[in-house]
Amino acid sequence: AASKRGEVVPEATIAALAAAGLDGIEIDHMDHDGPARARLRGLARELELLPTGSSDYHGSRKTVALGEYTTDPEIYGEITRRATGAFPVPGAGGPGRR
Repeated sequence: AASKRGEVVPEATIAALAAAGLDGIEIDHMDHDGPARARLRGLARELELLPTGSSDYHGSRKTVALGEYTTDPEIYGEITRRATGAFPVPGAGGPGRR
């Protein structure tokens, strides 16, 4: 995925994560310009990922306002509908996992 800092996560990695169970991708964010958002929306459609947004607000010294970028209420509803609690990620290791 691209941002003002350039490509942060390669699209092939996002596709691999989607194949492993990733449900969504942050699109509406202050670091994503219009063309990046359009590209990410296309990728989200292609990979059937939920498009999310975030103001990434970390305090008043930032240039973005709290709530400036948000997740569409319908998408938020789908996120909460899909939420079933924590489950192990295959191959992640850890106690009780292979």
